[in-house]
Amino acid sequence: MQPAEAVHLADLVAKLGGSVLPPSVGRGPALSGVKLDSRSVEPGDLYCALVGTQLDGTRYVHDAVKRGAAAILAPRELDVVLRTPTWIHPQARGAAGRAAALVYGEPARGMDLVGITGTTGKTTVAHLVGHLLATAGRRPAVLGTAGNRLADGVLLQATHTTPDAPALQRLLRRHVELGGDSVAMEVSSHALEQERVAGLSFKAAIYTNLTRDHLDYHGDFEGYARAKQKLFEGLDPDGCAIVNGNDPHHERMAQAARARGAAVATYGVGSGHGLCASQLRSDLRGTHLVLSGMGISRTRLWLPLAGRYNVENALAAAAAALVTGASPSTVLEGLATASSAPGRLEPVPVDGRGFTVLVDYAHTEDALENVLSTLRSALDEAASGDDSPTVSAPPGRLIVVFGCGGDRDRGKRAPMGRVVDELADLAIVTSDNPRSEDPERILAEILEGMSGARARREVQVDRRAAIAMAIEEARRGDVVLIAGKGHESTQTIGSTVHAFDDRKVALEVLSMAVQA
Repeated sequence: MQPAEAVHLADLVAKLGGSVLPPSVGRGPALSGVKLDSRSVEPGDLYCALVGTQLDGTRYVHDAVKRGAAAILAPRELDVVLRTPTWIHPQARGAAGRAAALVYGEPARGMDLVGITGTTGKTTVAHLVGHLLATAGRRPAVLGTAGNRLADGVLLQATHTTPDAPALQRLLRRHVELGGDSVAMEVSSHALEQERVAGLSFKAAIYTNLTRDHLDYHGDFEGYARAKQKLFEGLDPDGCAIVNGNDPHHERMAQAARARGAAVATYGVGSGHGLCASQLRSDLRGTHLVLSGMGISRTRLWLPLAGRYNVENALAAAAAALVTGASPSTVLEGLATASSAPGRLEPVPVDGRGFTVLVDYAHTEDALENVLSTLRSALDEAASGDDSPTVSAPPGRLIVVFGCGGDRDRGKRAPMGRVVDELADLAIVTSDNPRSEDPERILAEILEGMSGARARREVQVDRRAAIAMAIEEARRGDVVLIAGKGHESTQTIGSTVHAFDDRKVALEVLSMAVQA
């Protein structure tokens, strides 16, 4: 991919600072791309030799040069002698993103960018923002965990919630070339800590919530919160922070935005928010509610999404669409035709068997509690709503298949077990992505939080067998939730990545049951 106008190394140094060794002659080499991985370097690229938590990019400089790197970006003077010019910048990580923006022709300029951060809800909010913008006649990209969808329906697989900075700029450039004019993107705490959105200016920054996750990376909850706060500390002064007024940490993010001179809009269930939802009545099909604020007069609405947490997600997306110029009537139209994001309470067809099978990405204590509470309420409502004296069938049960990922925050395992234990009728504890950890040890740590408050428990380390057990157990009126992996199509055991999609496995089990 070539930039619209050639950018030379000297241009980057003049705009972004730093120095070049050895001192270059003239404008230095023209740059055709920016890469962080030496294996992907092509002739004419700037190779960014960054130091990460696991890999030191300076170790791969010679490989990058052999592949044709025209210049090197590094945070310090290198211990090797190179004929290739080396750009030394003390804030090399941020400089990499800003340099990529310039080399790829500043693709985000003129586009409305909406960034979404928070522990849960990012994927659903990004999906809904994209839907609302499309309803308003825009051509949005939706970038995040479930994939990167560009204009013209181009869908690219995602390896990270937020791509590295140069890769992100390449995605935006392609989106613009396809006719895109706006972006809804998830911004993870890792991305903020690693400055992957450096060089971008957000029209709106959404904060969903903050609960325990990724403490293996951030060290403690405060470090995690500080990482999320960076999105608002860097918000464009002409932008708007959209924060969940129902979350106890929202004011922290709002204050960071105000310090930048940006506007702040709140959303939430109940009164006192800029955009409010009230009178919620929800079942598995969706939610009746009353919506008001930000130019929307008090309006009764059917939202085809279940649960209070999805109402909050919809409010966040609606506020973002309004901030970026959508009319209130268009937003209401879009909400009424919304759908779930891939792998978020996604139903698996059961061909009239009388029970429900759902797949969801919930893999934190808070996310599991939100989803299970929604399903528990729906089951309880269904049981209490049937007043026929001839009905003798017992009320539907909530059957949950779940586990926890290996090589990740171990402290959330017992709390996740506790939530399932309290809300499910049958809990089947199984593997998620064990990675390099012993799967049996992970399951043992989950079981430490399960005291038998409500659920009957089964332990099955093999995830396929666990899904089969749940579906074979299900009877009319039951709900089976397969939690933790959602849209994912692989499972990592040890160092091997296996093809594994909860949705496909459930369909295979259901098909085998019919054949039997």
